Amino acid sequence: MAEKKRYLKITLQGEIIEGRPHPSFFGPRDQLSLPLLLKLIEAARRHKRVQALMLVLKNVSVGWGEIQEIHQELQRFHEAGKRSLAYLEMANNKNYYLACGAQQVYVPPSATVDLVGLRAEMFFFKNLLEYLGVEPQLFGLGKYKSSGEIFTRETMSEPNRSMLDSILTDLQKQFIDKIADRSHVTHQQVQEWIDQGPYTARQAAELGLIDGIHYQDEVEDLLAGPETGLRRLSPGKLRVEEGWLKRWVTFYRPQIAYLVAEGVLTTGESPRRGGRRPALDSESLTRFLRNARKRKRVKAVVLRINSPGGSALASDLLWREIQLTDQKKPVIVSFGDVAASGGYYLATAGRRILGMPATLTGSIGVIAGKFNLAQLLNKLGITVDALDKGKRAGYLSPARPFSKGEAEAIQEQMREFYEELFLKKVAQSRKKSLEEVRKLAEGRVWTGAQALENGLLDQVGGLVQAVERAQEEAGLAKRTKVRLVHYFRRRTLRDLLSFPLPGDLLDHHVLALMADDFRIH
Repeated sequence: MAEKKRYLKITLQGEIIEGRPHPSFFGPRDQLSLPLLLKLIEAARRHKRVQALMLVLKNVSVGWGEIQEIHQELQRFHEAGKRSLAYLEMANNKNYYLACGAQQVYVPPSATVDLVGLRAEMFFFKNLLEYLGVEPQLFGLGKYKSSGEIFTRETMSEPNRSMLDSILTDLQKQFIDKIADRSHVTHQQVQEWIDQGPYTARQAAELGLIDGIHYQDEVEDLLAGPETGLRRLSPGKLRVEEGWLKRWVTFYRPQIAYLVAEGVLTTGESPRRGGRRPALDSESLTRFLRNARKRKRVKAVVLRINSPGGSALASDLLWREIQLTDQKKPVIVSFGDVAASGGYYLATAGRRILGMPATLTGSIGVIAGKFNLAQLLNKLGITVDALDKGKRAGYLSPARPFSKGEAEAIQEQMREFYEELFLKKVAQSRKKSLEEVRKLAEGRVWTGAQALENGLLDQVGGLVQAVERAQEEAGLAKRTKVRLVHYFRRRTLRDLLSFPLPGDLLDHHVLALMADDFRIH
């Protein structure tokens, strides 16, 4: 009896994360990680009975660089002679860009296609802070290091505006390239579509932005109808068929450790907070790196970085652990959607750095300071009394401003970290002179395509290519079957009972490596 042909249906909704989901009883339960999604598409490509793939996209939260990784895996799926369809409910810029990786795109009759071009937006709080009586005392090294601008200005500075315009121009080009390639039209035509959007489903179909207007069940009928005879295969079933035996077969294979450095860099060990994206604490990642160093079966490490930076101390301590690991076995760094400031600092300890064309990269600079709450406390009728045993014992207190000497001391700390540590580490990693690095630094953020051109990346590639490179650097033959082992922090009962919380407020670190606070959508 002939085996029945199948199609795989994958539903993407909400945030696609880099590591393992962090479930809680009160948080999201259906998060899908990027590695698992890529593995599902790869498994479907290799599965003899799977002939097609259906992506159901429901307001997906994913980065531009991560979308390009999904596109790469879909392209390999198509090269295997298999078909893909995307059903799109929320067709904003990112979701439509994601859908363009499929061969056919469908939306329901009530959908709108919000193809309107990219926008970078920043909110400024200077006037609000003045009204409240809060004085931001922030210092930045690098003319593009504009993290503090949102607190000290009413509009973008000219260097920041110039940088954002450069990023947007490059990302818009990548965006248009994909749409033009899918729709078989010129770049000029796509730009005209963008300038005249948004569109109703009918208008989008008439222009050729989508391939048809159907409800989800009707799209499934296109795959499961009498003409194709395909039956649906659930992702869970595919994982069982592809994976249960391999757990035993692959146990004795050479291993590549997969470590995720995601979120804001902090010292110590950060608590898990339900389903939200975790902070990147130095203690957990240090433990994983040391473990990977000791295990004989681990032949290489893939370090996935998706971080805008954070604590300078945490960045430097982790840099050392990555360096020690690379001295024993190759560490290949794979950038996610963003690897900026402290995130890029970590990468300089690795052997090779890979990123996607849309990955936000760089922001080599330092920011430091505090918020002086003296006026606010006075307005609220709050008084502060303290005992000091040193002239500068209270320099971090939010109840008073920095003295001139304290401000100078902080700026000297920043200068030394920037000149003696950050720039030199980048220069050594990228095999450039300090002057060459200085021109690329100043806190400037680059797209991955620009970073590659400037030598801040070694090659364009995602997680799949990073694993291949790790295997090569470890001296393993290309055909050698390896096992990718994901190092992650175990869940506790406290984690499961936690509520998702809003984003972290500024911590008490004086010296920080943070990227600029802007959103591109």
